[in-house]
Amino acid sequence: MKAVVVALLMLAAPSWAADWELNHEGSQRGEVTTYVREVSNSPVKAFKGVVELKASATSILAVITAVDTFPEWIFQSQGAERLSMEEKERIHMRFNGIWPVADRDVVLANTLTQQADGEIHLHSENAEGFKDKQQGFVRIPALDNQFVITPLPDGWVRVKFETFVDPGGNVPVWLANLVSTKAPRVTLEGLKEQLEKPRFANATRADLPALPGMEALEL
Repeated sequence: MKAVVVALLMLAAPSWAADWELNHEGSQRGEVTTYVREVSNSPVKAFKGVVELKASATSILAVITAVDTFPEWIFQSQGAERLSMEEKERIHMRFNGIWPVADRDVVLANTLTQQADGEIHLHSENAEGFKDKQQGFVRIPALDNQFVITPLPDGWVRVKFETFVDPGGNVPVWLANLVSTKAPRVTLEGLKEQLEKPRFANATRADLPALPGMEALEL
């Protein structure tokens, strides 16, 4: 059976209506802590995961920009394709659905920026007009996602993953919100596993894709 799509990557497009509610707390450093919270005018909860990792920001960027490996670690990812890097990176992503929910897909526009304190943001939101609707998939109408990478003074890095998604179509709210409790934990634990691979553990700036905004980053 395939599992529901509402996972991926996202920060809230609707206004938040409440504070974050702790869903799962990691018992030690290096374990994932997750949260959910209500969103104004939406029956679907937003979700957030936070983890601190002994890794470089470069290695983490290498993982979260390696489109070919998304199915290995992003919750319910079926596949992904980079469509364009003109002005913004645009990616077509496909997700598995849980029976009886159909598979989903979405086209995302990504913005890569760095704050004055060194914090790196990769923000994803819906992009229109770059790929027609695909047969066998329900197009996700609203998805807002953000990875935040914060270097820490002791050689660790904090990674925060926030998402809001409207999966579209006929998805029971209980199922969408069940996924919101699993997606951040599964995704960030998957990211940790990717960092153990030589491709990412030993990544240098030369290994990063030439995405818009990448040259301006101080790594």
